[in-house]
Amino acid sequence: MSADAQLSAVIQRLEAATLRLETLARTGSAPSVALAAAPPGAGAPAAAAGGAASPALAAFDSLVHGALKTFLDASAAVGDLVEKQAGEFKAAIDAERRLIEIASQAKKPDAAALQDLIKPLQTAIGKVVEIKDKNRPSPLFFHLSAVADGIGALGWVVVEPTPVPYIGELKDAAQFYANRVIKDFKEKGKHHVEWVQAYTGFLGELQAYVKQWHTTGLSWNPRGGDAKSVAAAGGPAPAAGAAPPPPPPLPTAAQLEAFGGGPSGAAAPAGAGALFSEISKGNVTAGLRKVDKSEMTHKNPELRATSVVKASEAPAPRAAAAPAAAAAKPPKLALEGNKWVVENQMNQSGLVIEGTEIRHTVYIYNCHNTTIHIKGKVNAVTIDNSKKVGVLIESVVSTIDIVNGKSVQVQVTGRAPTVNIDKTDGFQLYLSKTAVDVEVFSAKSSEMNILIEGEDGEYTERPVPEQFKTVIRGNSLLTETVEHKG
Repeated sequence: MSADAQLSAVIQRLEAATLRLETLARTGSAPSVALAAAPPGAGAPAAAAGGAASPALAAFDSLVHGALKTFLDASAAVGDLVEKQAGEFKAAIDAERRLIEIASQAKKPDAAALQDLIKPLQTAIGKVVEIKDKNRPSPLFFHLSAVADGIGALGWVVVEPTPVPYIGELKDAAQFYANRVIKDFKEKGKHHVEWVQAYTGFLGELQAYVKQWHTTGLSWNPRGGDAKSVAAAGGPAPAAGAAPPPPPPLPTAAQLEAFGGGPSGAAAPAGAGALFSEISKGNVTAGLRKVDKSEMTHKNPELRATSVVKASEAPAPRAAAAPAAAAAKPPKLALEGNKWVVENQMNQSGLVIEGTEIRHTVYIYNCHNTTIHIKGKVNAVTIDNSKKVGVLIESVVSTIDIVNGKSVQVQVTGRAPTVNIDKTDGFQLYLSKTAVDVEVFSAKSSEMNILIEGEDGEYTERPVPEQFKTVIRGNSLLTETVEHKG
């Protein structure tokens, strides 16, 4: 461990100790034996019910006092929907704190009981994502998306045995929109930049907290009681720190039951609610079940924000379970005949395909969190069933096809006559000055943007229409783009 890391750990422990002493001073309680004997490392036995806060819970309260409060204050400075979403974020933190508190007093429950315990957290996460989905036209949409993409990090409580990398992946997912906030708002006020720093800083502190106290998963008390009984003994304890902004009106039972669909709120079996349920039906640590094709949905943003899976099986947080199963296959980067095959590449940066010829094609399949540079001129490029990938292409003779993707970025520095986008959500196409004559075809896709390089080298972003209106004119249909203003 480096000197900086050791210093950080010491400071965190001192803060936790100070908080416990302040609590004891207010209540007049004596430290419990379990607390006095608990080692400072991860997985330390928690305090018994009725005693002082466990070391892990006290450290979490220090996180709430510090990094979370900074984020809430920064959200209040931005205001509007960002502040509202931050209030729901705080509610999710409160639900997580309650779960950590229960774990400090109880033995690890079975999967069915755990499902009941995580429901408040699941619901709170869903509300954070819902605010983003219902406000796509908002000028603060990038702010809302950054929080929605990172909120799933709170799902580390059911990730075993490596929750720390899982949080890192969610932080990386949030960083994409966080960078957009900085790019688009840095000239409008420094409070936007400070907001980004506060949010990413909190996720970083959360990762450090889990690394110290819950290295292999949420630490339960092996000498504790029954988790259900502990949970029923008292309501959720409020987390330390600043009071959150006033919460929005409580959702109806129908709304809660319907949560998990798309932006419209329609019920969908593969939504966040169903996902938590399916994970908890079996042994949480045994991995995910294989999802049947009939259960997959095309557009389901909640999966990215709230799916909780074994980190070793699925590095990407927002995908359905099918890509997670495919991720176990060995990676491949090879020339097979005239086809370059790039498959199952996970968390790779700077992959390069060299020695290409004009008759070669490139097929990229099931790659996550990966960047690929295709040098030279090739015949065609296909990106299939991939997520969070960036592909730099010099020139293509025929087409670039993107299908079944999420968060895909393609940059063309030379020429590409045609780009086909099919069943893809979150697509960015960067075109150089020499590639502006490209034709773009899209179907069943959303959140598409084309960025065109200007004479000054800066890129201008243009959204691709997603909604159309069709009217009947005699025996013909007339279709036109719907423009949203305001």
